[in-house]
Amino acid sequence: MRGRMWWGFALSVLSLLVLLSVGIAAAAETIKIGVIAPFKTPSGESLLNGAKMAVDEINASGGIMGKKVELITANTEYKPQVGATAYKKLVIEDKCQVVFGTCSSGVAKSVMDQMGRYKVLFISTGAASEALADQYKSDKEKYKYWFRVMHQSGDLIDALQQFMWELPIQKMGAKKMAIMAENALWTRDMVKAAEEFFKQKGVETVYSEFFDGETKDFTPVFTKIMNAKADYIYEISAHVDGALYIKQWYDLKGPMIGGVSGTGASDRYWKDSGGKAVGETLVAMGSFRVPLTPKSVEFFDKYKQLFNEAPGYTSGYTYDALYIYKNAVEKAKTSDSAKLVPVLEKTDQVGVVGRWVFDDLHNAKYGPGYRELPMVQWREDGSRQVVWPANVATGEYMLPPWMKK
Repeated sequence: MRGRMWWGFALSVLSLLVLLSVGIAAAAETIKIGVIAPFKTPSGESLLNGAKMAVDEINASGGIMGKKVELITANTEYKPQVGATAYKKLVIEDKCQVVFGTCSSGVAKSVMDQMGRYKVLFISTGAASEALADQYKSDKEKYKYWFRVMHQSGDLIDALQQFMWELPIQKMGAKKMAIMAENALWTRDMVKAAEEFFKQKGVETVYSEFFDGETKDFTPVFTKIMNAKADYIYEISAHVDGALYIKQWYDLKGPMIGGVSGTGASDRYWKDSGGKAVGETLVAMGSFRVPLTPKSVEFFDKYKQLFNEAPGYTSGYTYDALYIYKNAVEKAKTSDSAKLVPVLEKTDQVGVVGRWVFDDLHNAKYGPGYRELPMVQWREDGSRQVVWPANVATGEYMLPPWMKK
């Protein structure tokens, strides 16, 4: 009896060891990639879709170094602490070798604190604030695992200021500007820069205020703007659903409006706004059907076929980021974060958004030869036309319907 019990125990242990070795071998043949995003939001779903599209393509072509890529996602809920916890779970429990994403600079900043502790790559594809680069600069050794595959607030500032100067101000004669921005980390420098730019150009800023992210009724905001006789509204939002305020702008027949809207980059925005976004002009942020690179239009068409909507602002960035990571791993012949840092720093490749080269703060370079941020305008039929810059424009800049006469 004792002999049989001993052999039973021995066989159980042996079986367990076999299963464990099989599991370890399977894990060794897999590269786990984590993606964090605010689920069930236009920006978050666009980010997740971009990641899924890239992973499916990579796996179909043989994976990374012959290893299958496993995608594991986690919800940030647009909350810094939730995002930080999501990163920790992906790294500690799920054993992810890299984490991509987040659509919030506040969340990204919180994640970077955890990244500095756990030393696993965090490639940001949806957070624009310069505060992230400042954090890296404060301790380059601690935060070296962070890279930004996306625009910065400064890139948006450059593009939007040039657009507003050339079209609303010079062509359409706007002389009084209003600035309405959500109260968030990434918007502060943009507002300050806009106020200084308008002053320098001799254009009057008649309204400039931040609105709370929980605001539902924007009538008081637009009433102040219209009472101030503003000719143009410079909108700056990402976390707030722009469809909420654009419907009220339309109903009040406000002045020209445009700028940046995270939700406004999505196809569903037209339906969400009830068709009232007509005349609104928004920065495309790398995910519109414009030949920014030889890969851009093909990516746009395939994405729309797969997900039945146009890419959002985070889609192209996240898609490109996964290919940047893939190429780095294959060059370094390892997925070890510390060994990948110097390889990523030497990145120079063309994606669907533009040419990706990192500066000494791990930001992606912007400007001629790197990336462009075109402006697109919603039309009465629900389509969008590129109206700026002239070299990629597909249509003329138009006034809102009630202003055309």
